[in-house]
Amino acid sequence: MTRPWSLARREQFTAVFRKGRGYPGSLIVVRILRNDFDYSRLGLVVGKQVGGAVQRNRAKRLIREAVNIRALVPGWDVVVIARPGIRGAKCQDVERELRQLLTKAGVVGQGRDAGNRVDSGVSEDHL
Repeated sequence: MTRPWSLARREQFTAVFRKGRGYPGSLIVVRILRNDFDYSRLGLVVGKQVGGAVQRNRAKRLIREAVNIRALVPGWDVVVIARPGIRGAKCQDVERELRQLLTKAGVVGQGRDAGNRVDSGVSEDHL
């Protein structure tokens, strides 16, 4: 069963990769694209460069724990891509970098108007 806030189909990921905007970090990369829904959707990409199944699953757990889907401004598709450096990262490091990238992208906040300004500064208190 897929959750409504989850990107699950290849076409959804492809659209974000082709038309979306990227925000790279040292541990993760965030790609965003506007959607026509009243909620945001999240997708994770953790490739074999990160490591074996155990390391990839750990990376996914770290990212899921760091993302608060309710804090995202409605109307965005967000794909988080793990980089190989996430293998040795601590949970706090992943949270900090993800918060910085989502803030830079302008997709975190408390009001609907916060998401209309891409690349706007949003305080860290909102995440």
